[in-house]
Amino acid sequence: MIIIPERSIEEIAASIKAVRKAKGYTLMDVEKKSAGVWKAVVIGSYERCDRALSVKKAVSLANFYQVPLEELLGFKSRDTTSPREKITLDIRATTNENPYLPELVALRNFATLICSKRHDWNGEVLSIRNSDLTTIGLLINRDEASTYEWLATNRFLLNK
Repeated sequence: MIIIPERSIEEIAASIKAVRKAKGYTLMDVEKKSAGVWKAVVIGSYERCDRALSVKKAVSLANFYQVPLEELLGFKSRDTTSPREKITLDIRATTNENPYLPELVALRNFATLICSKRHDWNGEVLSIRNSDLTTIGLLINRDEASTYEWLATNRFLLNK
């Protein structure tokens, strides 16, 4: 179930402006970088709430800025599940399985990379962030929720 919080037009306009500024663009930069597709005066009008932004235009603007639509409109997260407090991979458990299974190879490579960056060579457990589930999911072709479920089902997570 997706719950979208109520947002005022002013909040959405402020979010559109914040995305532009986060990209480091002035209004004129937007016009130049879009080759005139997005006029500075039009973007300014959206940011001041002087002009209505259609869904079609919002999608197009989000694509131009290369941000998700929900980011452009100020809806930071559409995930209604509660965040997991701490995720700890049991690296030892991955060695008990088929060493050539592509998902396990990807998981081990991910864990090795993180351990290398942290200079943590114990090789037994690894604490990861919630956002790392997205990365692992990309590596094993799953979404974040099913990645967590896959890790839990295969007992690659330590229960704390």
